[in-house]
Amino acid sequence: MSHRKYCYRRRPQQRARAGSDATADTSSLSSSSESSHHGKRNNRRSEQEQHNRPRHVQVFTEEQIQQYLALDCEMVGVGADGRQSALSRVTIIDWHGSVLMDELVQQQQVVTDYRTFVSGITAEDLDRAELDFATCQQRVQQLLKGKVLVGHGLKSDLRVLGITHPWYNTRDTAKYEPFQQVRFDDGVLWPRSLKDLCRVHLNRDVQVQGQPHCPHEDALAALDLYRHVSSQWEKAMQYKLAKTRAIEQHRLQGQHVAPAWVAPSLA
Repeated sequence: MSHRKYCYRRRPQQRARAGSDATADTSSLSSSSESSHHGKRNNRRSEQEQHNRPRHVQVFTEEQIQQYLALDCEMVGVGADGRQSALSRVTIIDWHGSVLMDELVQQQQVVTDYRTFVSGITAEDLDRAELDFATCQQRVQQLLKGKVLVGHGLKSDLRVLGITHPWYNTRDTAKYEPFQQVRFDDGVLWPRSLKDLCRVHLNRDVQVQGQPHCPHEDALAALDLYRHVSSQWEKAMQYKLAKTRAIEQHRLQGQHVAPAWVAPSLA
């Protein structure tokens, strides 16, 4: 295994909002005003807890938990202008945040932009990479087979890996409509950045300006966002699967053909 700079971080605690840790000056307050002050402060804390508490969390069994993995990739630029992306690091974690794979990947082309300010990757890192792309691709496919994949902007990650994953087993926080927002007057929904989503929904700071991204932190953040709305998300997936089954059955009935593919149940 190559010697790497790890950036594993524990799941951060939610930041306390301003005033939540303020203490009353009992020396200057009467017992009645002190009681009123504490009552208001407790109300504010209760409101904050209600705001930060996930409202759509699904209860998962241990068997279901084993089906979830989160992925994040870092890329470098290749080609004349460095705009073409090449895989430089891949990180996969399980439901609990434990690292199943974290590898630097040997380059097949000359790197023209290391994108260090975002990727954290340097020439020295890739010089000691031991895993070739084909082996990396194979290992990732083996880990993801039959699993529910969570991440942010998974389209880019899967593209740079040169693999696909079933849509019904993909949970992309960039594509989840309730996480998106309208930018212009046309009503079209656009993905929000992982940084914004974590600040709004998890009260957490990730991808801090001036620091390179940490793939372990980003994968964990996407997983926590999914957990935050898992019940609502899974209901939407069940609806899409049921609709897909109905369309497929209707099409095949018209052709008098037995279905060759049946959408799986997520129950």
